[in-house]
Amino acid sequence: MIESEQGLEMYHLFQPIYDVQKWHLVGYEGLLRTMQRINPEESFRIAKKEKRLYELDSRSIHKAFATYQLADDSKGRKKLFLNVFPSTIINPNFLPFIRSIIQENRFMSQQIILEIVESEQINLEKVKMALPELKKLGLKIAVDDFGKGSTSIRMLLELQPDFLKLDRYFVTDLFSNEQKKDVIFSLLNFCEKYNSDLIVEGVEDEISLAILKSLGVKYAQGYLLGKPSLLSRTGVCL
Repeated sequence: MIESEQGLEMYHLFQPIYDVQKWHLVGYEGLLRTMQRINPEESFRIAKKEKRLYELDSRSIHKAFATYQLADDSKGRKKLFLNVFPSTIINPNFLPFIRSIIQENRFMSQQIILEIVESEQINLEKVKMALPELKKLGLKIAVDDFGKGSTSIRMLLELQPDFLKLDRYFVTDLFSNEQKKDVIFSLLNFCEKYNSDLIVEGVEDEISLAILKSLGVKYAQGYLLGKPSLLSRTGVCL
């Protein structure tokens, strides 16, 4: 575990992401947790206030890598999705930091997907300029919680992500909401045309999953498919 100067102990849970058309596990999203049960959003808010957001974000990423490698899941070539703040992406220390992690943990860089979060004001131009070097390493980019924030459309168009993670809002009451079905179907067509993959978050019931599959959704994540859990040494969620 990692401890901050304030004694904050951190670890990660991992939530599976499935190809629901083939019932195939494709990877996990690493989710930060604290032993003190402080909400991760609050931890990052405090770090930002203390001007230590990059420190916390990079330590969280490093810890998630180490935990994932220890579980030996990398042998299965499963993907690891990790949240990252835009300010971390553009920090000059981030690129060499990622290089060192890949070398240290013997990761295949193609396993790593950085999920850019929209939890702070985003300088899209600077983020866009930082992405080519990360992609040269083989990393993939995702836009997290698409549709939740005010700049989601701009992020999609400017950053051209490899993955688009659709906010859970679009799954709520999906059975009775034709507009949400139309939005999901349109996004699938957009992603297919521009070489992105859509991942639908927040899948928690079988009816919603059946609808998503009928619409052509390939990738999904949610409590129905697997809750965030610790990884065993065999890479299996406990």
